[in-house]
Amino acid sequence: MTALLWKDYRVNRLVLGLGIVLLLGPFLIFFTHNLYTGWRFGETHWWPHWWIFTCIASLGGSLITIAALGGNAIAGERIDRSAEFLAYLPPSRLAVITSKIILTVGAGLLIWIVNLAVLYGVVPLASALPNVAFYAGDGDPMTMIPLFAAATVMTFGAAWLSSALMSSPGVATGIGIVAPWVVALALGLVDYLFYLTDAAVVSWFKITSVTLGLLCFVVGTVYYLRRVEPETPTFHR
Repeated sequence: MTALLWKDYRVNRLVLGLGIVLLLGPFLIFFTHNLYTGWRFGETHWWPHWWIFTCIASLGGSLITIAALGGNAIAGERIDRSAEFLAYLPPSRLAVITSKIILTVGAGLLIWIVNLAVLYGVVPLASALPNVAFYAGDGDPMTMIPLFAAATVMTFGAAWLSSALMSSPGVATGIGIVAPWVVALALGLVDYLFYLTDAAVVSWFKITSVTLGLLCFVVGTVYYLRRVEPETPTFHR
């Protein structure tokens, strides 16, 4: 299993590098902005809603990472034909897919662990600072976090299934990125026809995205386990 994990790491190291940039980039910008304003104007903005918006930016950008991990997990080995070589090696198909799941799902969980640690560890501390206002806009930005969680599941599931079916990681990644928007547009159409409340649309988006995302993940995994690879070539006379 260790050898398989290292192999999957090498296959996805560029995606993981991009993931680190998209995960930590918003925080780096946030810190740089505060260091500059503190040096230039003598004031900083460590307000809780700025921390929340930074996490939202990190989670939003990390959806690209989630889609790329799912889209490259299986299709990435087909495009360079390493999947055919792997099929002749001793590791079972179940061990191979388990390694891919550990790497991709583990990376996704790490993204969420970092952001949740900030949201539920740093934000309360920032809120306790003297003379700090929480949020002056309409609504609570924290309500967006469950939406991003649902979109993450939908993105990864759609990309994973597409990767299992296709030989193009780029197309599979694109499908993963588009999938939550398709769900949102479909619910927007239902809202237009049946006049749903905003709360109902949000609730249905979360339920639909999580359900379809998990279903896509299961179907993609089962398809990979049952797929004959390399496929028997067809000769034409």
